[in-house]
Amino acid sequence: MGFHRAKLLRPFRELVAMAEAELRRKLAQEIADLWAEISGGFGEGIPHLVGEISASPGLTVELDVAFFDDYRLERFLDDGVLFFVFPADEGSPRALFVSLWRFLQGKGVPKLLIPGVKLEGPLSEALGKLGFEVLWMTGDSVVEVWAVKGRARYEMVFQRTGDNEFTLVEKKKVQ
Repeated sequence: MGFHRAKLLRPFRELVAMAEAELRRKLAQEIADLWAEISGGFGEGIPHLVGEISASPGLTVELDVAFFDDYRLERFLDDGVLFFVFPADEGSPRALFVSLWRFLQGKGVPKLLIPGVKLEGPLSEALGKLGFEVLWMTGDSVVEVWAVKGRARYEMVFQRTGDNEFTLVEKKKVQ
């Protein structure tokens, strides 16, 4: 990812050690409060959580929703404040919270379906593992797919790059 993981996460881990339960509660509540905006299709593009977490003078969590054309995944510390941008395309507030929490702890990043990503196995099953429900699929060497994830609908184009391997060429959210 390009960050210096240990150096970046040390202050965050200290912050979490002091108030992990309160931080988890506040993040979950903020996500629940924003869920209608995230899942309602109010904006164009892919919904993202944009937030900041600060520990001084008290624990503060500020979260908002922004819509971008592409996926963005950022996390950085500045003067004791953790800033982040995280894609909010999970199917439920709980799944989004768990994915965000793992990202903030440095325990992984979500598997994003962006152009260039290779999927192995039967395409409908591979998409299902990523949380997509395939509505329609056609083609052999070039496969067009209509799928739903949460309340968002997507049109995707994959190119067959092997016997059971597909590479995403294009993905767009359909309103």
